[in-house]
Amino acid sequence: MAAGELITADGQLEWRGTLLGTDSPYRMTNLQGWLDLPDARGDDPDRPNRHGSFQGSQVMGKRTITLTYLIKGVPIEEFGAVITKLRSITAPTEQPVEEPLVIRLDGETWQVNARCTRRTISVERFYAIGYTTGAVQWQATDPRIYSLVDQTAATGLPSPPTDGLEFPLVFPLKFGTGRPGGRLTLVNSGGAASWPVWEIRGPVSGPIIANRDTGQRLVFDPAFTVGAGQTLVIDTDARTVLLNGVNRSDRLFTREWFPIPAGTSVQVDFAAASYHPSALLTARWRHATI
Repeated sequence: MAAGELITADGQLEWRGTLLGTDSPYRMTNLQGWLDLPDARGDDPDRPNRHGSFQGSQVMGKRTITLTYLIKGVPIEEFGAVITKLRSITAPTEQPVEEPLVIRLDGETWQVNARCTRRTISVERFYAIGYTTGAVQWQATDPRIYSLVDQTAATGLPSPPTDGLEFPLVFPLKFGTGRPGGRLTLVNSGGAASWPVWEIRGPVSGPIIANRDTGQRLVFDPAFTVGAGQTLVIDTDARTVLLNGVNRSDRLFTREWFPIPAGTSVQVDFAAASYHPSALLTARWRHATI
């Protein structure tokens, strides 16, 4: 089951294949940290012997999301199973990894990758008759919130020219048709920059990914070859370069990492040291907000 498939209405959360919030036994009474900005991290150095600071960088820290819930109106014979289910889906593993937490508000469904870090279940006077309150808290190391579905775009290398001017020149002159292929346009409709994952399928030697808008490039050693049937995966957010799962970051000579800017698009060119018709560049990304 894909993340978010259980969600049908505003005020719903999906975690580990379980619906929380609206139309579930776990009624939402408060949700914090979803629409809020996370705490900022900055390094504004003090102005020596003067008021204030010099402006430094400012980025967001991890996102903390807290659901406060209420359980009531559940048949008393089902209450224990409802509590057990909540404890099960919030139980940590020995080495927990981030998983999709999907939330729908205002008709829009988005997700973060997070780990459950806290759970409270109040055992008070009315617990015995099927009434309790509590909270579940998650932390996402990446504070950005993403669309549910991957966006993809792909292109081969630009085709080599097959025609052009013929001599002796005869008017009217006939020019070549240009070099189709080799270019992508990636659109990010969210309010935060989104960092794509690039996949290069061989055979190709010395691949180059270039941002036409800024001139930034990812340039591999011209002698570096991605063979037929191999796939080179470049995660621009994690800054990893894997060839069939093996680290080949050492062959990336120029590292001018670039994202897809917020609320706009970027044009990207795919080139290489030599042409092969089967070479393919695929981009995967999601709309992002914060």
